[in-house]
Amino acid sequence: MPNAAERDDVEQQLTTVAEALSLPSSTAQITRVRLNQLGSEPEIEDSSLSIVGATTLSLSAREDGLPITVSDVAEAWSETLEGTSIDPGAMTALFDDIAANLDIDGVPPEPRALIERFGTELDLPDGIVVVAKRILEDAFEADPQTIAGSTSPAGTAGAVLYLAAAVNDVDGADEDALGDVTDTSQVTVRNRYKELRDLLGEQHLETTQRYQLDPDTGAPMATSSAPDTESAPVETADDETSGEDPEATDKASADVPGEGEPGTADADDESTLAAETAEVVTALFPDELPTTDRVAEELAADPEAIAADLETLVADGTVERKRAGSTDVWLPGDRDALGPDLTEDAVQREVDAIADELDLDASVRLFARGLVSDVVEAVDVEHAGELGGAALLAACRVNDVDVEASEIAATGEFAARALYDWLETLDSAVDIEIPTAGAETYVDRLADVLDLDESVREESVRAIEQYDPRPDDPSYTPPELAAGATVFAATVRGTGVELEQLAEASGADPAFVSEATDSVLVSLCLDLVREDLDYEETGWTGDLLESELSPEFGDSETGAAIALAKAYAAGRESQPVDEATIDALVGR
Repeated sequence: MPNAAERDDVEQQLTTVAEALSLPSSTAQITRVRLNQLGSEPEIEDSSLSIVGATTLSLSAREDGLPITVSDVAEAWSETLEGTSIDPGAMTALFDDIAANLDIDGVPPEPRALIERFGTELDLPDGIVVVAKRILEDAFEADPQTIAGSTSPAGTAGAVLYLAAAVNDVDGADEDALGDVTDTSQVTVRNRYKELRDLLGEQHLETTQRYQLDPDTGAPMATSSAPDTESAPVETADDETSGEDPEATDKASADVPGEGEPGTADADDESTLAAETAEVVTALFPDELPTTDRVAEELAADPEAIAADLETLVADGTVERKRAGSTDVWLPGDRDALGPDLTEDAVQREVDAIADELDLDASVRLFARGLVSDVVEAVDVEHAGELGGAALLAACRVNDVDVEASEIAATGEFAARALYDWLETLDSAVDIEIPTAGAETYVDRLADVLDLDESVREESVRAIEQYDPRPDDPSYTPPELAAGATVFAATVRGTGVELEQLAEASGADPAFVSEATDSVLVSLCLDLVREDLDYEETGWTGDLLESELSPEFGDSETGAAIALAKAYAAGRESQPVDEATIDALVGR
């Protein structure tokens, strides 16, 4: 159990963090009470008291509907520690235990995730979701207690969506619809949006660019505070013609490209454009992902020209390039990583893009988005597209939708095998059983697609059952292993099969199919010689002597293993070959 000094330290840290994040006193107070409750819980004792404190505060903030992320709390709490920091992932890992010990009915959702979910269920434009998040953040900044004072974070999420849609005359977010999706009453939604409207001011909501959608593109307007150049007075030629100063005219002509000093205007223009580009990146972030196209859209400029400007800004450290799926994202230079909120936004965009390309229905997309919201703060997302694709693959399997990993990978332009790694991560991170298809299932599909003989199918399945990977063998995905076993079975059965054909039909990379084939061959051949496999019950041994398998097949170790198995099968040896002989023959 923590001693009194440790509890005092955490109490002080909690006070400091609550002040730094402008949290209401009620949120901090309920957290203090909860920390006292957790003091003797065995599931919690082994964890750092600071991590427990930060996690409990994050839970309290979520219950109050405050737009405070796990990373916000982790960063602020780390500032109070000496020589160490808090990992947001460690906090997320404690959520369930702490919620259970405090009798909280499940981990409350992060408010932005609620807005995303309700917006998707109502099929509202993405821009409305972004504006709703801005309204929530501004209301929190104006008066945190107004947000925390609500009895329903879901009602608050519905209210900000209502305001965002009302300000932009977008249909689909009326009180009835929002009451249904938020599982609250229409009265709750109505009271909340009136309270938030009065807090921020009706005129402020209707006239502030930050809350407007671009009428041409439907995208949220940039949040830059720069003056609106369209409203500035424009001096016409007629105003300047009468009584013009020849000296001033000469000076003006010197600023025109091709007149006066060569090159000066071009250099100044380029510098001005680069500065404007940097301003737009800063203005968009963090409410939106500053992609090349989005920045170009804000500046009404050619994306290729903007891409060149951004490269220049990267070189001088003004902006940082990050990867969000298949897209470059440009961040202000003082921000060195995509935070959880921005990362979630990036992954959700990938989910939507892949779902649109594959024409997946709304229920699958919504399920995938929910998986992303559940895990994005707990895992290291280096490639948003891979996580988005894996979430969609999991959603398809849970909802019995016939979509393969290879189809998703082709759409998202990444390797199919990456999705299988992510499926394992998702399966362990969420309380949902994700159905899996074994290698035998893919053998059946390959046999059907390639019209293979039944004996080849049976031998392929038997090879998978007999396959005993060595410790140094890589882990193969079900399609890779199925294709590798089929190459083996087709070859020993004297059936011609093309590696590329199998790779295409299985959706596996040809290189991995080749490696899986070698692994299957070496495993079966050496187990035969060791007599770990019964010669009389191993059908392929009779075909082995007549097959095309030779020492030239695969790498040198594979070829040596095949040669050894052929020699053993030919002589029908009754004694197993010892390990020293095997090592010598395979060149170990």
